[in-house]
Amino acid sequence: MHSYSVQFRISGKDLNPDEVTRRLDLQPCPVRIAGERRSASQVWDESLWSYDGRATSDEAAKEWASLEDGLRHVLDKLLPKKGLIQEYTRTHEAVWWCGHFQSGFDGGPTLSSSLLALLGDLGVPLFIDNYFRDEEP
Repeated sequence: MHSYSVQFRISGKDLNPDEVTRRLDLQPCPVRIAGERRSASQVWDESLWSYDGRATSDEAAKEWASLEDGLRHVLDKLLPKKGLIQEYTRTHEAVWWCGHFQSGFDGGPTLSSSLLALLGDLGVPLFIDNYFRDEEP
């Protein structure tokens, strides 16, 4: 069995996550500020604003049975703000961060050409991080 998480992330040393939230009018999850403590001995080097399509921060993070469905869900909310997003991608790092959770080593995501075209038009790279699970969530 495979499941996926999807986040659109913007990061940078001088990024102001509160400004991104205000300008995009979307509820982020999570947010980090450069210089905040990461652990007792480390601090974050860069600020981060990320979005996974939740309407409020109180909602549980969603895992998707299909990576395509997760990407489309978040992309549908971001596309109307494409111009603003592209402003940030010119001055900061942006990435589609996708978690791939699997209990076996066969299979993986399939993405349609129409989704790939939309993602390509936005101009943000896609990263898939793979995780092995002994049991299903």
